Amino acid sequence: MDYSTFKKEIPELIGLKLGAEYKVRLFELRKYNGIVQDNLSIQKRDTSISPCIDLRYYFQKYIQGTGIEDIANAIIAYYMRSMPEQLEPDKLLNPAYIRNQIVCSLVNTDRSQEFLKECPHFPFLNLSVVFYLLIDDIKIGSGTVLLRNFHMQQMRLKKEELLGLAMKNMGRLLPADFMTTEQLISELRGSSQETENGTAECSDGQADSEDMDKRLQLFVLTNSRRSYGAVWMMDVEVLRKVADQLKDDFYVIPSSIHECMVLPAGYHLKTESISRIVRRINRTKVAPEEVLADSVYRYDRARGRLIIAA
Repeated sequence: MDYSTFKKEIPELIGLKLGAEYKVRLFELRKYNGIVQDNLSIQKRDTSISPCIDLRYYFQKYIQGTGIEDIANAIIAYYMRSMPEQLEPDKLLNPAYIRNQIVCSLVNTDRSQEFLKECPHFPFLNLSVVFYLLIDDIKIGSGTVLLRNFHMQQMRLKKEELLGLAMKNMGRLLPADFMTTEQLISELRGSSQETENGTAECSDGQADSEDMDKRLQLFVLTNSRRSYGAVWMMDVEVLRKVADQLKDDFYVIPSSIHECMVLPAGYHLKTESISRIVRRINRTKVAPEEVLADSVYRYDRARGRLIIAA
């Protein structure tokens, strides 16, 4: 069975299993970097909330040998687990709740032209800032809702207020985190052991950077959840604190939409060489939907600004 047949049969099979009380539909969702995702929606009668289910993920399971019946049952089970017993959909239309939950992320402008037509956004260098509603609710669950143009009137929002609201909320909900790559690797491995260089946090703490001129040292700029954290590269105050801790200008290398690498400028590396490495990593190591940019950016400590270096 090819993918076109699969995405036709799965909604029909799930609809038969769930019965007339449920509406099952397939729709395309345009994402950044030119990605178009086939999503499956299962919606119970009189319910306005439904998780979006990526159908290609389940097609890969089918290719790997999982039967079509088992896939349909797995999708239904996922839907049932994802839906809370009691819903409060009106909360998602409450202006006070919405204004306190708006956050933002960065996407590549050139690669996301069609996507950006559907979303309120602001330019930042060769990138664009887009906005999300961060949901953390014991009944509704956790996740994000991308703010699209049609949400603006529905949620009583004005485009000109989004950026201020988002950056204020980011400091509370998704604060910046600046650390050594060793610490991040240790964290990802589940280790609580401190690395020899310790932590360089975007606060009043200081990085242990006395020997940075003796060996190449990379740092990571992200947020507390390690998700959509590259957006902190646009915050003037965060960049200033990083420069103060490093006591140097620095390069910002976008490794994905989730984080940036930070390299002190004192190593005097050629920006063209760094850019070639970034391009290679983006082509081979980063998922297409998570690539931010092939560019290299440089923060000028004296002038307090970030520029495109390569």
